[in-house]
Amino acid sequence: MGIADLIPGISGGTIALITNIYKELIDTIKSFNVNSIYLLINFEFKKLYNSYNLKFLFPLLCGIFCSIFLFVSFILSAYENFPIHVFSLFFGLVIFSSISILFTLKKKSKLSFLLFLFFFIGIFIGLFITTLKPISLSNDFFSIFFSGMISICAMVLPGLSGSFILLILGKYFYIIEAVKNLDIPILLIFATGALFGLFFFSRIISFFLKKYYDNSLFFLVGLMLGSSNKLWPWKVENTNVSPFFYYEFSNESSYLISSIIIFIISGIIILIFEKKTKTQ
Repeated sequence: MGIADLIPGISGGTIALITNIYKELIDTIKSFNVNSIYLLINFEFKKLYNSYNLKFLFPLLCGIFCSIFLFVSFILSAYENFPIHVFSLFFGLVIFSSISILFTLKKKSKLSFLLFLFFFIGIFIGLFITTLKPISLSNDFFSIFFSGMISICAMVLPGLSGSFILLILGKYFYIIEAVKNLDIPILLIFATGALFGLFFFSRIISFFLKKYYDNSLFFLVGLMLGSSNKLWPWKVENTNVSPFFYYEFSNESSYLISSIIIFIISGIIILIFEKKTKTQ
């Protein structure tokens, strides 16, 4: 999830949905309240650990933060030097996981017009957001706080990339530099905004998952598929092009064979996750 959140176009929420931990993640985040802050301030860590599913959340957060701080340079280097291969992997993960989730839902629930309506609404919203033009915000306290609040909402939604939202807000490279340079004041403001957004947004998602589970899943899968246009590996000036014409537009290799191999590997990864989930 941490690696995914570093790359504009892929969401940590997508990885959570692919690995079948999405609902538990949302419910765990939603469970935090004023009492959890009280326990933290009073150093009652054991009670906090047992009461708020930290057995699940703590190792997950450790993995996210370790990957962000340890691999930020490597991932950005791969993203800049081998974008076609990186996006081939994530594009494949989104496509194959979407198919897998839809087939699972088809077996468990009766298909209806309403389910398909939510599915296509998700696709439309995903397409719309990924075609927005970047804006420029200042670097004051409120702008950094707001960027953290909005981007974390995108990070927990499958398909919507928190990094891409930061690009739209003009804050992606600013925050990445803050992470690289360990600019603590900037990171604290950003993290505070993220926690604020997470606190409220997780409750909204949890409500819909509990009350309208199938509708919500169809919407989220649609959102993921609609946003996948941002993951198309072959782009020229941010415009999707066919791999067969990529060389004509960019004068660079399309790496078609290796990209197809990576795409197939992504499908195998999804199959492994699916089988592991069924055996648990």
